[in-house]
Amino acid sequence: MYLKYVQIVNFRNNRKDIFEFGKGANTVIGENDAGKTNAMTAMRILLDSDYYYTAKMLKESDFSNSIGDWRGHWIIISAFFDEITTEDQDNDVCKEISLREEDEEDKDFLRSFIRCEENDYGTVTLFIRPSKEKRKALFGAKSKEEFDKVRSSIKLSDYEFYYTVRNKSDFTDDSVYAKLVGNFEKGEYANPDSEDRRLMGVKTDIINIWQHVSVEYIDALRDVEAEMRKNKNPLRRIFETVQSEIEDEDVESIIQKVNELNKSLSQIKEVKSIGNEINRKLQDIVGLVYSPKIAIESRIKEDIVSIGRFLSLSTPTDEDIDSLGLGHLNILYIALKIVEFETNRNHEILNVMIVEEPEAHIHTHIQRALFENLKIAQDYTQVIMTTHSTHISEVANIRNMNVLKIGNDGSEVMHPSNGLDEFGEKYLDLGTLNLSQCLERYFDAKRSVLLFSKGVILVEGDAEEILIPTLVKVVLGITLDELGIGLVNVGSTSFEYVASVFSDERIRRHCAILTDSDAVVKGASKGSVNAEKKGETREEKLTKLYGDNPWVDYFYAPHTFEVDFANIDDNRCFLKKMVDICGFKKESTIDKYKEKIDGNEVDRYDTTLQLASYLGKGWMATLLSEKVDRTAKIPDYIINALVFASQNIISNDLKRKMIRYSLNQFDESALDVVEYKKLLKSDNIEELEKKFVEMFPENDLSKYLIGLSK
Repeated sequence: MYLKYVQIVNFRNNRKDIFEFGKGANTVIGENDAGKTNAMTAMRILLDSDYYYTAKMLKESDFSNSIGDWRGHWIIISAFFDEITTEDQDNDVCKEISLREEDEEDKDFLRSFIRCEENDYGTVTLFIRPSKEKRKALFGAKSKEEFDKVRSSIKLSDYEFYYTVRNKSDFTDDSVYAKLVGNFEKGEYANPDSEDRRLMGVKTDIINIWQHVSVEYIDALRDVEAEMRKNKNPLRRIFETVQSEIEDEDVESIIQKVNELNKSLSQIKEVKSIGNEINRKLQDIVGLVYSPKIAIESRIKEDIVSIGRFLSLSTPTDEDIDSLGLGHLNILYIALKIVEFETNRNHEILNVMIVEEPEAHIHTHIQRALFENLKIAQDYTQVIMTTHSTHISEVANIRNMNVLKIGNDGSEVMHPSNGLDEFGEKYLDLGTLNLSQCLERYFDAKRSVLLFSKGVILVEGDAEEILIPTLVKVVLGITLDELGIGLVNVGSTSFEYVASVFSDERIRRHCAILTDSDAVVKGASKGSVNAEKKGETREEKLTKLYGDNPWVDYFYAPHTFEVDFANIDDNRCFLKKMVDICGFKKESTIDKYKEKIDGNEVDRYDTTLQLASYLGKGWMATLLSEKVDRTAKIPDYIINALVFASQNIISNDLKRKMIRYSLNQFDESALDVVEYKKLLKSDNIEELEKKFVEMFPENDLSKYLIGLSK
């Protein structure tokens, strides 16, 4: 048995999310404030007996902001456990949570919601909801006005924690939620006396389940030094578990040595003199008759539990662990928690370890090794990690990955492997290979950035990877990182494999493909007709695969990136400056290249391709990036790709920053000074955009803004 799904409804920014997990190691990745920690907290509220969270601790902030007024709404946290075996069924708790006999309607639920044909599964659900008295009052309201009045009287203290098992519901479905709770806009509330047990499940005592579920939690904000000073630090908890296994003769030997130590300490003359001095003072104060007789003794406790509290960790040089760096302290702490977890693993049915940001203060290579080794014996333990690390995501299994993004209605959970292999089998020629496995090997630390980005641009090679970020920065005054766009070098024209993770079913982020048509200029000696034909075939293939996919679009350079950059009049000066630093020794050679760059289309085409071949595309882009400035022009197809990738991302503050940056490149004397100053000071972003586009219609930023407005 293992934890396969967790549904979270209306809890903080997890508005209506389904997290999917597999056996072994799992990851939850996403941008800041997307809800990773909130999801882990919800899981702990439901399953972790050490995380005691009751209705008395409930806060208004625990309800999702997206539902508006929280009063009357429910928070729902539901866990789905799969593969409950015959052996598991011997456990009474497994019998209680599992459903073995389903009707046809239940089987449809299994197939549609959990994508599972078997029925050896179980569920445990927590409903945080108003008391029955309040729910009755809401149900009995005769009008919308009366309903709102009752609702406004609800307090947090009116809420209860209600646990059930064996429910068969997708609580993230709005229609299911409406059946359970009601329709607030219409002033309708569900009848608490006729609850649908199939939707709700059967009431249970959660303590019985907690006794058979082990959850270990390692916080992201861990102060290892402080944690190790606590009475209940991991080392002491491990000792408390194993102390019963210590041989009796070893215990007796330790007690005898402690007794001897106590006697030795008490016999030290300086210690005895303290007692004598206290006795003299007592006699001086109350006299010999009333003065008590005291002695100073060492009373180190002799029981093995008390002695164990003095256990501590040290380095090979006998220094305190405080001398270790933050990275080693974090690794040490995680190792201790794992040992503690395994030592105390006395529950029969489920063991889950939650680790928040295991990469904290840890070197890149250790991050990868840590993840690989946290795949602890998956037969009995699941590990769920939240992470910002591309190095961990590089070695993570995308089939066990949940990607979070901030949406308009709270967070959204995306599963990059959902239907991925089926897509590969149907549309891609992979032979016997599995697409998800192929992508796992392909997503190194550099490429896995697309999993964290708000938008993605895929490019063919080094030239685009090097020069495009520079062009965006110097021309638009903003970086791709500020826009949240990840630019990924595919290293070929095989975009279809990487782009396949973007869809309604998988990652719902916009992915722009930048590629070359490789069209040959008539009369040119360079270029390849074969490459041109491949460009046409590539366009047909991408259209067939992604023509109806709203998350993927493709943008073609008419020729190649270098040629189309050079074909813009304003950019040729940068190519000529680049020729000066290419390393040509003869002035005549330099002059010849410059002349042909300024020549006709054929000469410019041949010369640009010749330079790219001679220098290497990547090095040529590097040299160009040193020479381009804010007067450069970005080819239109790249602007269009940028628009597609950044839609629904860019903020008004970023727009204002780019407009002000662009205005500063113009000589103020060339503009109406009054209008210029009005533009610069305007707080109305729509008016600012409109005026900028009117004044500079051919500016690259104007093209970008016009594209966004469309």
